[in-house]
Amino acid sequence: MAKYQMLAEWIRGRIEEGVFVPGKRLPSELKLQEQFCVSRQTVRKALSVLEEEGVLKSRQGSGTYVVDKEAEERQKGRRIAVVTTYVDNYIFPGILRGIEHTLSEAGFQMQIAFTGNRLSREAAVLKDLLSQELRGLIIETTKSALPNPNLDLYRELKARGIPIVFINSRYPELSDCPMVALQDEMAGYAAVRHLIACGHRRIGGLFKSDDGQGIRRYQGFMRGLWEAGIYDREGSVAWFDTEDASDFSRMEQKLLERFRACSGILCYNDSASREVLELLQQNGIRVPEDLSVVSVDDTELALLGNVGLTSVCHPKGRLGKEAARELLSMIRSGLPGTDHEFEARLVERDSVKKL
Repeated sequence: MAKYQMLAEWIRGRIEEGVFVPGKRLPSELKLQEQFCVSRQTVRKALSVLEEEGVLKSRQGSGTYVVDKEAEERQKGRRIAVVTTYVDNYIFPGILRGIEHTLSEAGFQMQIAFTGNRLSREAAVLKDLLSQELRGLIIETTKSALPNPNLDLYRELKARGIPIVFINSRYPELSDCPMVALQDEMAGYAAVRHLIACGHRRIGGLFKSDDGQGIRRYQGFMRGLWEAGIYDREGSVAWFDTEDASDFSRMEQKLLERFRACSGILCYNDSASREVLELLQQNGIRVPEDLSVVSVDDTELALLGNVGLTSVCHPKGRLGKEAARELLSMIRSGLPGTDHEFEARLVERDSVKKL
């Protein structure tokens, strides 16, 4: 080991032992020279190595100090931006509560915005965030199954050293940003396997076409059918997008036609399921007597009405806490984050009939 490396290791050891205290000045270069019988160049090289590691910091005309990371952290901004597609309904209040609880415990403040699942609104939110002092960003993608024109805004945030954690989905072009989500493909798989286990083989589905979650749930749905040897159900699949979701009545005839020969269907989420249940009721189709329905997200909507929905549970609050923990870890360590996907767990209720 070179002399400068030995000196650097000795200084590290004194810091770990508490001899050299964070925020306090080290002995002068001259004292270190005399103590270790080395040249001034050797001392400076050892100090330079520790400065590059962020252990020491030199101050012009004052000397070299042990970095006080806690003090530096307290001086930095404490604002975290949290952006979701919607804020005040469905799964989002639970997610936001989980994020807020974890961030506030760590002394950070949460700033909320929403996009309405509109690309233009996402662009406006990101541009506004670029004008602010932020420590990090937790964000839900907007129409993540479609090409996104706002990727450069995300890249600019990253270039400024702002860590980003995606929730529920992620843009493929930003795969180096961690994602915290439900295992959506497994959600679709678990749901259709439940229908199959209950004796259903004439199975249809309703999926969202412009969000990544819808694509992955469809993939799991099709995998489950094919594993069971059911290959002829593609004609019983219907798709909707964000604009359709505001008025399912416009899709009434298409849905009734697609599901006419089905004994069971999987719906993209509880919100879509409730719209479908209303259309079925209006057309004299009983659930589960005439048509069984399985859903995803297990929200309060699954408990409304006379028939409780069998639904795959979305982690909601746990997802929010995990996203916040991941972002805090990235802020503190300066290292890239890691993905976390929650297991798909089915909650059985009354909407599926055993054949």
